[in-house]
Amino acid sequence: MNNFNDVPLEFFQDYPEPGVNFIDVGCIFDNPEHWRIAIDTLHARTDELHFDFILSMDARGFMIAGALALEHKVGFAMARKAGKLPGKSISIDYKREYGSATIEIQPERIKGQRVLIVDDVLATGGTIEAAAALLRQIGKEVVGAAALFDIAFFKDKRALTMPVVTLRDV
Repeated sequence: MNNFNDVPLEFFQDYPEPGVNFIDVGCIFDNPEHWRIAIDTLHARTDELHFDFILSMDARGFMIAGALALEHKVGFAMARKAGKLPGKSISIDYKREYGSATIEIQPERIKGQRVLIVDDVLATGGTIEAAAALLRQIGKEVVGAAALFDIAFFKDKRALTMPVVTLRDV
């Protein structure tokens, strides 16, 4: 197997809330072959974005961003849920597919100027857009976003302000 579309997926119905069909990306992380296919494919598809830093989304985005940062030879920082980062941080409230949330970043950790936002799943785009707003607030250029999966149901319902690379529609 060398195509990400052939990687088997695991879904959990009604998690974390009734009506949500949750994609468990753990089925990618726990298999070295699937993990290698995912990172190699994401690396190739994000190469043309010419970024010099990655912002990773809490929490599954951390693993993807860490591996991708190593492949691209750039640093990365974490966007976390409110109250999880030490030191000076800035935050923003935003809407998600099943409620609202707050994320924060540490401005001094964002070492690059051209930033790629990385997450595991793209749904409404609310998380990525919130992160982009924080990055722009501190004068960074958001060159795009990347995720393993794109939830097709939300494609026509979102308005994104950046190019987005995803590996597979679900």
